[in-house]
Amino acid sequence: MTTGKKVWLILLAGMTVLVTAGTVYAVRIFLQAEQTVQTMHAPIEGRKTTVIEEAKPLSLLILGIANDSKRKSDYRANTIMVVTLNPQEKRTTITSIPRDAYVEIVGKGFKDKINHAHSFGGAEMMIATVEEFLQLPIHHYFSLNMDGMADLVEAIGGITVDNDFEFTAEKIHYPKGKLQLNGWEALQYTRMRKDDPEGDYGRQRRQRQVTEILAKELLSFSSIFQYQELMAIVGENGQTDLNFQQISRLLTSYQSALATVEHYQIQGTGFTGDGWQGEEGISYQAISEEERQKAVQRMQSELGISPQLETTD
Repeated sequence: MTTGKKVWLILLAGMTVLVTAGTVYAVRIFLQAEQTVQTMHAPIEGRKTTVIEEAKPLSLLILGIANDSKRKSDYRANTIMVVTLNPQEKRTTITSIPRDAYVEIVGKGFKDKINHAHSFGGAEMMIATVEEFLQLPIHHYFSLNMDGMADLVEAIGGITVDNDFEFTAEKIHYPKGKLQLNGWEALQYTRMRKDDPEGDYGRQRRQRQVTEILAKELLSFSSIFQYQELMAIVGENGQTDLNFQQISRLLTSYQSALATVEHYQIQGTGFTGDGWQGEEGISYQAISEEERQKAVQRMQSELGISPQLETTD
């Protein structure tokens, strides 16, 4: 056998080993991902499942739950974002709802802070309340507790944020400008609101900032080799009504919607409860009808639906 043939055989053998190893790794990732999704799969009884096939406009309710290893019984939704994905228009919108918004809690028959809906009735009551408030369907939901967010940031080696102003939270100093944050630092960065001149609205802006950074990183090629670790973190700390096939379809068919990402913040006016409107001494955010309608019309337009509530029963 000539030297040239030997070289080609060695190269061919090497390529075969690499391809085989890659295939085995891909299969392992696939099986691990499917198992993880099964772990976090929490469908809501009685709700119609949206079939993600034709890449039609879709809405997701993203919830950041206050519950963590230190606060094991706190199930308030401190991050509430409605994400609309429109692959036809190649646009995604992220609309933040103030956690203190004073709204009708569906299933309770009274008004309260919107984030209490999750404490009262989990994702089901939270979805119903958001649907009633915004007069649009929520097709699917995804929730992640605070430990999960911190662990994800840690797993990807930290994140870089552009901090608008100097502040200190949990004895951590955050100078103005670009900052490299680990998991714990990122968590406190998103939680601080007392020293923010915008209050809770400033906190929500930082939450959107970190959420978008995480989403882009998790979808990047560099994260593939950490996929098992990342999926394990999500599985331990997250819940969703999406099954494995739907998530796979979402990742492949809705990529174009990420070409443009727009952010919106529903604005309210602060007031203190007097026992008649809200609990006495508690702070709330009143959302004007004009502000609510503006958000409703924008999101209904993104989803391509008529100006009325589309039920999901």
